Amino acid sequence: MMKTRSLNISSGIMKPTTVILIFVFIGLSFIGSGEAANAAYVFGDSFVDTANAGNEFAPYGMTWPGYPSGRASDGRNQADYFAEVFGVPSPIPYQQLKNDSQSVLGVNFGRGGGSVMYAYGHTPLALQVDQLEALLEKGVLTRDYLSNSVALVSIGVNDYGSRNLHGIFQVSAESEELKTFITNVVDGITSNIVRLHRLGIRNIVVANLANMPCSPYVTVDSNFTTCSNNSTITTENSNHNALLEKRMDLLRFELLGANIVILDQTKAFNLLFHNGTNFGFVDPLTPCCYGKDPLDAFACGSKDSEGQPLYTVCEDPTKSVIFDGIHPTQEAWRILYNLYAFGTEFTLGAPNLRSWIRQYTI
Repeated sequence: MMKTRSLNISSGIMKPTTVILIFVFIGLSFIGSGEAANAAYVFGDSFVDTANAGNEFAPYGMTWPGYPSGRASDGRNQADYFAEVFGVPSPIPYQQLKNDSQSVLGVNFGRGGGSVMYAYGHTPLALQVDQLEALLEKGVLTRDYLSNSVALVSIGVNDYGSRNLHGIFQVSAESEELKTFITNVVDGITSNIVRLHRLGIRNIVVANLANMPCSPYVTVDSNFTTCSNNSTITTENSNHNALLEKRMDLLRFELLGANIVILDQTKAFNLLFHNGTNFGFVDPLTPCCYGKDPLDAFACGSKDSEGQPLYTVCEDPTKSVIFDGIHPTQEAWRILYNLYAFGTEFTLGAPNLRSWIRQYTI
């Protein structure tokens, strides 16, 4: 039975980014060709975490729901808009499952600090997939059910962030160590996507790296005025994305029935960072919430011994691309997912999510 739907977005075709077409973004709604996917299963880090790790303190959640919700944003994040595109509820955080039977509604296994190679000691990608596998072994989920669901894998930035914290900036971007590191991260993502396929998931959306050189935790050194040209960071970003694309191309060929599409986060974030004023953003490189004295991209939410804020927060997060040192605002996520769903340059393996969903009747 066909599902009735209407799109809350102005019509238009995304032209090359050299000629910016300004969309009037209103909101997303289900864009499938038939019944919605069964559920969404999400894996990753704080870009997708909706309460597995924390962020249960102000000013997080100031836009929505009006109090801290466990998301590293002022409101909704990537997992919420991902689910909206596919016409399913935002998946339940794994840590908040009241009983295993709730997993049929979708589960968010993502955790803040999550990585591929256990960078910060938080739930790595392999353990997140283990958690899904355990639900299958208990019989509360089946491979058939998962085959008609959709998965999002958004992870990797913490691996590079952890590496770079260990004095890596003085190491040549052309070093064999860096090449090996990038290969290990991408191969870790790839092997876990193979596992998801073995568990029954056929429809898989994979995000490449966001634009690290323009993220506030990097641009803080220039007072948030310019993107970094550090060769190590730019090499990590570009080589990771290029290798990820090659690996996903191979999986489409090798895995029977695998429908894989990549969200080109680097290109989408680039558009907002460099042309953000066309979307209503002011000073796109400056975060909404940060420490001012001294300048600190990671001070959002921190307080001194007397409980006084050590940060400043903007009045209107809809004018900012990034909320804190790295995490997008709700408004940025909303626009990003409109680009992925309706644009023509922001996905790899399909023109956009709308065409991908219709092609595979998800």
